[in-house]
Formats: sequence, structure tokens, C-alpha cells
Amino acid sequence: MTLTSPTERAEPTAVADDEQAIDTDAQRIRANPLLHEIYRDVYARLLAEVPPTEYPRLLELGSGGGFFRDFAPHAITSECVPSPRVDRVVDACRIAEHFEPASLDAIAAFDVFHHLPDAAGFLRGSETVLRPGGRIVMVEPWYTPVGQYFHSVLHHEPHLKDPNDWRVVGEGRMAGANTRLPTSVFRDSDPRFAREFPALRIVKREPFHKWLYLLSGGLKLNTRIPGFIARRLVALDRRVRAGDDLLGLFALLVVERVR
Repeated sequence: MTLTSPTERAEPTAVADDEQAIDTDAQRIRANPLLHEIYRDVYARLLAEVPPTEYPRLLELGSGGGFFRDFAPHAITSECVPSPRVDRVVDACRIAEHFEPASLDAIAAFDVFHHLPDAAGFLRGSETVLRPGGRIVMVEPWYTPVGQYFHSVLHHEPHLKDPNDWRVVGEGRMAGANTRLPTSVFRDSDPRFAREFPALRIVKREPFHKWLYLLSGGLKLNTRIPGFIARRLVALDRRVRAGDDLLGLFALLVVERVR
């Protein structure tokens, strides 16, 4: 997620690079059977929290190379840079400048929040653009007792150990990151969260997907696990909840606007 306005300050070369990166990610997701199944599972988890009958006005942030639209054809897809793959260019940190008050029922995102240079700005804006009872649903990196070692030692993205530090390290759509940010904001800062965002309430933080993402190779390495095995692995991970709180690499997060 960019530190600057996505529509006013982006250089043409940078925009072209971001478009190419999005296309490359799309190709890698579809070419990697286990990663593709992980995305399918994530999208199903997100939509289970915001069914279209109750949350029809749904915005996806950071759509990138994903395929959320296949699961949610009613969703508005978006990115912080122009791309023919999305409906709108949206700076999540300034979301209130893009949508009218109470004009959205829900906001969904996968692996976006930990790239936001102004996480507080996004949450304050969400208080405005969501209608009462509206939801933010996200899947993000999570610092479980064991899972944290993957994000802090093995993962390529940076992290900040201090849970009170809600910044990201670096700049750019994907280069700026803090893999600990979701855990810092939604688990380790409950008093601060309640004080700064009085209209929002955290209703779910559910770790899952032990080491499947690592086994898939992510966007960097295709481990070429056959599709039928990939489907069985994801289904097994769904059924076996034991170990999620200890080993989970991601968490399903649900935040609701209460007033």
C-alpha cells in the first residue's frame, strides 16, 4: 500500500511496475496448486463472515492478483494503484475520501493490513464509511507462539517487535510492511484500540493454517504439490483445529462497527 496518494503522485514507471507485479502475482497464484487452494479457503472464510444477503455492499481492498470476484461477484474490487483487474483505485489509509459515510456494509482484505503505513487512519475511516453493524473482515499474518518464528525469522517481510509501534518498514505497495502489525493492533492493544476507535469492536481473532503457506512456497516458490493433494491438505487443516492457537501463521479477524 503506497505512502502517497495513489492517483495524484504515482510516477508512470512505478505504475507500470505495480501493474506488472500484480499480473505476475496472479500467474503465480494460479500456477501453484497449494497456494491456489489456500486462497480459495481464505476467500471462503471471509465471505462466511459477510454473507451477501446481509452485507451486499462489499469492498475488497488490495485485490491484486487474487480472484475474490469469483467468490463474491457483487464485491467492488480495488487496489492502491491502477490496474485493469480492479474496479477502483482506493487508498485504504484515506478510505473516507473515497466513499460516502455509511455507504458500505463490509470491507474484506487478505494480506493487506500489515502493509498499511497508516493503520489508524484506515480504522478511523472505516468507522465513517461502514454502516452501523458493518464489518471489516481480514486474513492477516499472526504471531502465535510458534508461528511468530516464521514471520520474524524465515519470512522475507520486515516486522517491528514493539506492539505499540504501528508503523511499517519501507515504502511502496508491497515493500512497506510490518508482519506483526495485525497482532499488535488486534490482540496486544485492546485498551488502545477501544480508546482510539470507540465505534469499532473486535468480534473475532481466529488463528488457522498451521504451516500450509510455508509448504506452498507462497508467491516466491512453487513447490508443485499436486492439486488433489493440495485440496486434501487444506481440507485436513480445516478439520483439525488442534494446534491453531500455537502454530497458526494467519488469523481471521472480524471487526464490527457498533454505532
